[in-house]
Amino acid sequence: MQLEHKKDLAISLLVSVVDRDSAERVTQILEGKRSYFNLVSLGYGTANSRTLSYLGLGETEKAVFFCIMPDAIARAVMGALDERLELSKPGRGIAFSMNVLEGCYHLPVQLTGKPESGGTDMECQSNHDLIIVILNRGYTEEVMDEARAAGAAGGTVLHARGCGLAGAEKFFGVTIQPEKEMMMIVAGNDVSCNIMGAIAEKVGPGTEAGAISFSMPVNGVRGLGNSAPN
Repeated sequence: MQLEHKKDLAISLLVSVVDRDSAERVTQILEGKRSYFNLVSLGYGTANSRTLSYLGLGETEKAVFFCIMPDAIARAVMGALDERLELSKPGRGIAFSMNVLEGCYHLPVQLTGKPESGGTDMECQSNHDLIIVILNRGYTEEVMDEARAAGAAGGTVLHARGCGLAGAEKFFGVTIQPEKEMMMIVAGNDVSCNIMGAIAEKVGPGTEAGAISFSMPVNGVRGLGNSAPN
């Protein structure tokens, strides 16, 4: 993939979350579309064993791909992922993209309206938000229970470790554990504010979970029960 140095070239971050046994197929699709700037991380889904049994799913271990590419290629890759992995079927995975070329700032309180200066008004372009939750390791189920109660369908968890926490502890006024988990939740922007509010109130800073969340709009979503671009 060769990126032309054009000021108006739209660049996207494409994120796809699939079962680990589908990772090779995703890699083949990316190579076929000449997408070469890709990172993959291992994570796991938040569905419990009862939910997995009900849906007929056998694993929650996930492969999470982060890919930088022109927006046009991102759309083609999402279409190929949708077709090859049948993302419209439950449990097959999810893919979404975010514009990363222009500044786009989205506050946790999700203010409506156009930015006062700079940035891009993504509210009118996207029906979904990516909610990222940083929490203390071992409290995934508690945080996900609150998110589901507020309207979340599910999420993907990655292991992480905090660094440079002294300033954060002073800012929040609470002790922050270094061992972390990062949860990614894709939700409709009509419920994302409620989800973050529930997390902050029930499992936020000051609780044992110590969850902190923020969100950003995504340009398109495949794998949430519909295969049509948003």
